[in-house]
Amino acid sequence: MEETAFSYSNQPKKSNKTMLFVVISVLLAVLIGWFFVTQQPKDTDEVKNDIVVEEKTPTPTIEKPKIEKSSVKIQVINGTGTPGQAGIVVKALEEAGYSSDNIKTGNSEEFDNETTTIEAKENFEEIVKNIEDELKSTFDKITVKSSNLDSDSEFDVVIVTGGKIFEAVTPTASVTGSVSPTPSVTTTPILTPTSTPQ
Repeated sequence: MEETAFSYSNQPKKSNKTMLFVVISVLLAVLIGWFFVTQQPKDTDEVKNDIVVEEKTPTPTIEKPKIEKSSVKIQVINGTGTPGQAGIVVKALEEAGYSSDNIKTGNSEEFDNETTTIEAKENFEEIVKNIEDELKSTFDKITVKSSNLDSDSEFDVVIVTGGKIFEAVTPTASVTGSVSPTPSVTTTPILTPTSTPQ
């Protein structure tokens, strides 16, 4: 078999200008394509991947310590002068679970309180609410002044009773009845004859 050699000399030579035109056209086409691809809206899947989700750890809520009723130190002050009014409050508190060992009573310097007031140290709001609920049946008007007591106060809660101002009544004595005579006994001598010796 005989080999035939082809000669490429018959093909026309491309000029450098044509080659340069082709390269510039290809680069221009790539740039235009890149521009359109970057300007189109992204797929929602791609958008989801690009969104940065900031994970927030919840701020821990500081839970107030539970205060045992039996450990609360309470002062009950009679603010109306009504005898036994502080004792009524103490009895109601004992029935609600407060310890009588931690409850002290006293009298106000003035007996003109028309409203019962409850004052407490900070963080005793739950206790104050409980005491207020317990005393609603006894007192018409109750004012809560939470967090007014100093932290170095001897008592955690101070209750000053109020309501109808006590008015002392002076008792008057009266004697009634009848006087009955007492029976009297009279004695009469009895004579008996005696004989005389002779």
